[in-house]
Amino acid sequence: MTSLELTGQDRLVSVAKGVVGACPFIGPLTAEAIGYLIPNQRLDRVVEFLRNLEAEVSRLDDRLENFTKNMTESDGLDLMEEGLTQAARSVSPERKERLARLVGRSLTRNEIKYQESRKLLNLYRDLTDPEILWLIYFSLNPVLGARPHQDLFKKHPEVLMPISREMNAPQEQIDRAALQDSYKNTLMRFGLIEIKGKSHQITSLGRLLLRYIQESESFEEKS
Repeated sequence: MTSLELTGQDRLVSVAKGVVGACPFIGPLTAEAIGYLIPNQRLDRVVEFLRNLEAEVSRLDDRLENFTKNMTESDGLDLMEEGLTQAARSVSPERKERLARLVGRSLTRNEIKYQESRKLLNLYRDLTDPEILWLIYFSLNPVLGARPHQDLFKKHPEVLMPISREMNAPQEQIDRAALQDSYKNTLMRFGLIEIKGKSHQITSLGRLLLRYIQESESFEEKS
């Protein structure tokens, strides 16, 4: 065995122990899965994801009990493995936070809704961060006034700012407009938004996904 392989194994052991220490509630249940699922160079992303998952799971005692029970079932282990795999590929902090909510809320139900959770994890895996932002944008209720949309615009102008399709526009502007159109087309293709009249509207599937990934206390009431 090479010294490089030894270093990699040592790091895996170190990180696994660190997960147990940093996440006392869920760490022992997840540390063993890390070594064979996650490439060594992406372990830091997984640790950040698990810290977010720890915060999501440990807020209520009954949620922790459900998590512990569900992690002994094959369905629960499959959902956790998918979460860990996606976490290793997640770059932005926001993406890891949303992923942790999705996994945490899936695994803290009284009974796992496996097909529902697996479908939503698959959808989340295939969506980019800008597409998630557009889904959130289309979920905002226009009867509340312009404020929610304006706040989102101010926070993410590079994604949500309307782009002119005027003739003779610079190539960079044309490219940005094409990307923006592709975000909306992807959401439509996955059945998360639809066109009604002349505007885009979020679908029931889109709202279901957002209930799993957005920061909200109302999820427990509907679980």
